[in-house]
Amino acid sequence: MLAALAFRALQGLSGFIAYYGATGMLTSEGLRPPNVLVLMGLAAIGLTTIAASRAERRPLAGLWVAAIVVALPFLVWSIAHVSDAPCPPDHPPITSAYDCGVPGAPLVLATSGVVLIAAIVGAFVELRSLASGRRAAQLT
Repeated sequence: MLAALAFRALQGLSGFIAYYGATGMLTSEGLRPPNVLVLMGLAAIGLTTIAASRAERRPLAGLWVAAIVVALPFLVWSIAHVSDAPCPPDHPPITSAYDCGVPGAPLVLATSGVVLIAAIVGAFVELRSLASGRRAAQLT
């Protein structure tokens, strides 16, 4: 049980690293390619998920933790910015007199929504399997 909590904490931390790096990908010029932090976070998510899956003998064990850590803040951000007018190419500097939004906010909203729903389903399935495993262990 303690090992499972440690894996989930590492997966959450790895998801935060990926999220932090991905915030730099959203600029007024549009979506940028992944940076080093995103790649490191994704690698850490993959490695911790593989380690948790092997230790718990369950495929994709705890991947939902990292998915929620990444998707939820992006979902909240994109809901707030989806109605902003996207910045045109070669726009003037953003000041209090001129403002525009990140082009691609609707894409971020859709993607983060799908990832969050998948993560919630994954969490439900994992928690249900843990509960049924405990019941089976109590019966024996």
